[in-house]
Amino acid sequence: MSNKKKIFILLGVVISLIILTASGSFAAGKKRIILIDPAHGGKEQGVKLTGDVYEKNITLAVALAVKKELAGENNIEIILTRDSDKTMDPEERKKIIEKVNPDFFISLHVNGGFGKDASGFELYYPTFAEEMSAEGKAAKDSKAQLRNKCQNDSLKMAKVVQDNLGSLFPRKGRGLRKADSPVTENLLVPALSVEMGFATNSEDKKKLLSVKTQTDIAKSLAKSVKTFFR
Repeated sequence: MSNKKKIFILLGVVISLIILTASGSFAAGKKRIILIDPAHGGKEQGVKLTGDVYEKNITLAVALAVKKELAGENNIEIILTRDSDKTMDPEERKKIIEKVNPDFFISLHVNGGFGKDASGFELYYPTFAEEMSAEGKAAKDSKAQLRNKCQNDSLKMAKVVQDNLGSLFPRKGRGLRKADSPVTENLLVPALSVEMGFATNSEDKKKLLSVKTQTDIAKSLAKSVKTFFR
């Protein structure tokens, strides 16, 4: 083999290694954006837990704790729809989702009703129902693929969160449920609504009011996000 040919082969190997290293670095450096929505806020107080504590307070406390837990992750960025006690309607939240275009959207809630015996956490993910449109076949096929990916990702995250919250609240999970939300309606973004417990159940309420439990829930959600994007 001539020296000239050897040089060309060597150059090819070096260039390939540079490309692989660069692409690997790019992938490793890609930030995943998680948009967390603490339900309610301001005048929209949500369900009442005590005389001066409402759903809006619990959801915000957990959301802030999740952001704190994931602050050190280089490849994950947490954005909150609100970081203070302010009123927001579904349309405002929807506009934030559209602007941020997150890799995942998580909405935090506190449950209520179904009697005093109802307890435990519930997880809801969107159906991503296909809307009627006059788009061409190629556009529809592309949207169908994105819709399937969003649904698969939503279900995958729901299962991860179920496992992690299940270890925190043994035998308290009430299953995974499909349900659309006004906030994510007609938006193709992987999403999950987490009902953290029942304000109408004395045991759940005691846990939800506990700073330790709020922190434990946040740690479970943070762990789920890291597992999902690992």
